[in-house]
Amino acid sequence: MAKTSKLDIFKMLGAVDRKEYTFYDNLSDDERKGFSAFLGLKWGANVSGNNLAQHYYLVSMNNYANKHLFDINKHPKLQWLTLVAGSPNFGEYRHEWLGTKKQSSSKVKNDIKKRLMEIYPLYKEEDIDVLGTMITKKDLKKYTKECGDK
Repeated sequence: MAKTSKLDIFKMLGAVDRKEYTFYDNLSDDERKGFSAFLGLKWGANVSGNNLAQHYYLVSMNNYANKHLFDINKHPKLQWLTLVAGSPNFGEYRHEWLGTKKQSSSKVKNDIKKRLMEIYPLYKEEDIDVLGTMITKKDLKKYTKECGDK
């Protein structure tokens, strides 16, 4: 049985950061079999660095890729193009897995959600819920202090 080569996720994320629209076209057949837009989205939407870059990637990837990623699952090149469209092309970032953090209690979770809704009144409730799972109360307090709020 022939061993298939997997697509290196970090190679793919670098191509997203550089907005390499032709990256998918240049993949070998084996690498195309290993392509996963879902993994690209989960890794691509979360970056280390300043808050502005983190916020941009999260919102942009949601806007360009997440909304219709599964509607176009029979078109992997189109999925690739939606991932690339979400990048600001400001250099390469260290991407991290976008998982969900466990909150200590529902009261803490509700407090975080309430505060996020105050900070981002134009966001949809679903977006606030996702953002709320990614941060802790300590992170939120630090962020509001940096922004000059109480």
